[in-house]
Amino acid sequence: MVTRWPPWEVTSLLHNLDVLFELVENPPAQVLASDAYPWLCRLLVVRSCGYLEQVVMEVCRAYVRERSGGPVRTFAHSWLDRAGNPTPERLGELVGRFDSTMQEDLLAFLADQDERLARAVYFMVDRRNRIAHGLNEGVSRAKALELKLVACEVADWFVLRFNPGR
Repeated sequence: MVTRWPPWEVTSLLHNLDVLFELVENPPAQVLASDAYPWLCRLLVVRSCGYLEQVVMEVCRAYVRERSGGPVRTFAHSWLDRAGNPTPERLGELVGRFDSTMQEDLLAFLADQDERLARAVYFMVDRRNRIAHGLNEGVSRAKALELKLVACEVADWFVLRFNPGR
């Protein structure tokens, strides 16, 4: 029986992401005027992508934990560690391991509105990797804020669909 959904790790990650989002969206004057502000925007992109990646893993782990046991659980958890960057393809492959109908739903969700979410997730993963490797990434404040919302929108899909109490 599920005692808490979403898992505590997910709500904690979201709280921390929301704090950073608020700082980027409504920075104090001294932060806005500093050289650190563009780095806060970059950090928001990195954390948004990490949030999506972690939510997918935590939600899937919790789902497996609630729906299986013994060697089946061990086997499933060993595969979850191989997910990698949360690109639309990888997210689709992961969901497809659980259920092909759910995979189709996810891919349709990402493709809706002229692939708005799929394009944004690709962009977010690319920028996260570029920032992490010290490359010029060209992320504006507006784009960083948008990518946080996209990460939350996709993460919410996972939280809703993988709720084991559903």
